[in-house]
Amino acid sequence: MPAKKTSQREMPKIGLHEALIPYEEVVKWVDEKSVIIYGNVKGKRIPSRILEEYIQEAVREGARNLHVYADGQHGIGGRIYPRGETIKVTVEGPVGQRCGSMGMFGTEIVVKNGVSDDVGWLNCGAKITVLGDATNGAWNAAAQGILYVQGSGGARCDTMTKHNPRFDPPQSWYFRDVGDSFAEFKAGGIAVVCGVNPRNPRTVLGYRPCVGMVGGVIYFRGKIEGYSERDVKLLELSEQDWQWLTENLKPFLTAIDRMDYYHELTRSADEWHKLVPYTPQERRRRRWFKIEMSEFRKNYWEKEVGQGGIFAEYLDHELTVIPYIVTGKYRRYKPVWANEKYLPPCAYSCPTNIPTHKRTALIRLGKVKEALELVLEYSPLPATVCGMICPNLCMQACTRGRIDSPISVKEFGKASVLLPPPKKAEPTGHKIAVIGAGPAGMSVAWQLSLKGHHVTVFEATDKIGGKIELCIPEHRLDKKILHMEIERFKEVVPDIRLNTRVTKELFERICKEYEFVVIAVGAHKPRKIPFPGSEHTISAYEFLRAINEGKTFDLKEKRVVIIGAGNVGMDAAVEAYLCGASKVTAVDIQKPASFGAELERAQQKGVEIIWPKFTEKYVPEEKKIYFKDGTSLDADFVIMAIGDMPDLDFVPPQIHTERGWVVINEFFQTSNPKIFAIGDVTGLGLVTHAIGHGRLLAQYLHAEMMHAPITRDLRARIPYERIKIDYYERCRATSSLEQEAERCLSCGSCRDCHICEMTCYWGAISRVEKPDGRFEYVVDDNKCIGCGFCAGVCPCGVWEMVENI
Repeated sequence: MPAKKTSQREMPKIGLHEALIPYEEVVKWVDEKSVIIYGNVKGKRIPSRILEEYIQEAVREGARNLHVYADGQHGIGGRIYPRGETIKVTVEGPVGQRCGSMGMFGTEIVVKNGVSDDVGWLNCGAKITVLGDATNGAWNAAAQGILYVQGSGGARCDTMTKHNPRFDPPQSWYFRDVGDSFAEFKAGGIAVVCGVNPRNPRTVLGYRPCVGMVGGVIYFRGKIEGYSERDVKLLELSEQDWQWLTENLKPFLTAIDRMDYYHELTRSADEWHKLVPYTPQERRRRRWFKIEMSEFRKNYWEKEVGQGGIFAEYLDHELTVIPYIVTGKYRRYKPVWANEKYLPPCAYSCPTNIPTHKRTALIRLGKVKEALELVLEYSPLPATVCGMICPNLCMQACTRGRIDSPISVKEFGKASVLLPPPKKAEPTGHKIAVIGAGPAGMSVAWQLSLKGHHVTVFEATDKIGGKIELCIPEHRLDKKILHMEIERFKEVVPDIRLNTRVTKELFERICKEYEFVVIAVGAHKPRKIPFPGSEHTISAYEFLRAINEGKTFDLKEKRVVIIGAGNVGMDAAVEAYLCGASKVTAVDIQKPASFGAELERAQQKGVEIIWPKFTEKYVPEEKKIYFKDGTSLDADFVIMAIGDMPDLDFVPPQIHTERGWVVINEFFQTSNPKIFAIGDVTGLGLVTHAIGHGRLLAQYLHAEMMHAPITRDLRARIPYERIKIDYYERCRATSSLEQEAERCLSCGSCRDCHICEMTCYWGAISRVEKPDGRFEYVVDDNKCIGCGFCAGVCPCGVWEMVENI
């Protein structure tokens, strides 16, 4: 069959002393799915790396049956990614090391002779059959798949194998026997040694098998001369063992062409034995190393390596014992249970500092009601903001997103909509005025009212909610939910004066009547770029507010251009399409600032974003907008979305402003000590920033009025590398808050999993229950050796090692 036609191939890079043999001379196609691959062409050996690239290329081109004539190449048959159908690799000739290394599901390898070292190394699911002997290191670190060996195994076979409980355990089968140090540090998987015509009839498992073995099982038939009694125990087969063995012997013997031995191997279960490791609990009871160092040296160390150790002949000083392992004050480092020393990424990234990790912890304890109520301590609008309109910076930072998907904070927010208002503290007699009933004003009024202070809110319009109510489109916000949360807000803050625009005179009276005044009027004055024709444009604020108030724009079959491609521009773009626009184009002078749901919805509708574009003029008669680079766009309707400014006509000149924004210090205080400003009046931000401003300001004002110390959470974010994501598996979609709470990694906050306590070999860590129901893990300094295992295994990053000074 002629060479398979393929697209132009990139030639492999070759080393200084490598000779490149073309792919077509190495790979010969027999039919559409079968190839013959030569490891030596005309006396020139193909390098291992090049041969592997050619094998991979043949598989990509559709080969599913590969017959390889090897010439000592390494790694044949490994790393072939699953493709939905079986890929069979037959190997003849001298095979190099690591045949089938990192082999994957769907790969079946048959070697028609013996193999060199490390066959099946790091196997991930391939089935490998060796019709001969396997030399040293066979099946090392295998995690999945099957190895069949027709002959014997060499030294250190089955070392460090492991088992992921999501998959079947790896299996290794040896027809004859295995060499020394078999199953060293084996952590999982099944090994079977049949003992037929062994090389050494005295021991089918070689010298010192099972040292450090902690998982898996070994079935063997024949004699052995010892094993690591510290690590494993010798047992007879159970009925389940025998059933499994007799069933699985058939495919093994069939694969290696030795089915005629089946009756001999299954005539009696008494001829077989098994070795299994001690469980951690059994090891703890046995306490192998709970002995003095001098006793260990005499009875164990010198017994194995000779008196004085391996360097005894070179030592001329007295062989005294140096205390290598120390406790107490002699440790260089000591562990500290630094529970909640750091903030988790979610709470740290949330401008309102909502502790999602505490909510999930409460849910895991079965306290769902308390978990949902907790959010009302931080925000009056959790269902509206967290559940619908927020870009959820917490979710963007969530460590769980590095495994599959972030914790769904939106669902926690939505679940809070029906909660009753929290109970208010006893009245304090203090009075605060808040100007503006948008998210910032609502937040500070909510927090101060809950603390027992009397708050009066002045609002210029007839509605509570600010831009949430006035400008956010209904395709992003369920107004029913917003209005339910506003009703709850009014129960906590009843003194709300709508349709009260604050003038300079009223502001002056307010300042005299109230202890503190908070300016939270937001930014409701649209910015516009002055260029010829700009008077014929409409601002995004006016456009979106008019739609929310019920006005309709007839944009059917019209071409809309939006100047400004931020999130507000994207909201305007979606609304333009909903009004019938045939095409919407957003332009910006820089890389667009839009992101998240707003950008995604606009792109789904078909908005085109172009940048950089500097507007020169708009000519409505021509229905064109022109740019300074000489280009233009057809434009029947132009919306300007370049941000808004606060209306500060009522603010006296004594309050400093800069470029139209109120200037504040770290406590949101203006140049007037009793007047504060929060939210968009100090600079544009997200709704969650405004709510966070209100919460922080309320803490400060409460401390000032109650003459209490000012406290702020200044904890740093826990480093991502401290969280051990290896403990967690990818999850499918969850259907309840309880399931979602289980997915939380509890970053920086102890999950009470006891792993540290169970891991500490010396029993230096214990859990202590406190009278108030809380707990802590404490360290016995007289037992702790400062090994750091507790810090190394902690899933939540709570334990840390510090200098012992």
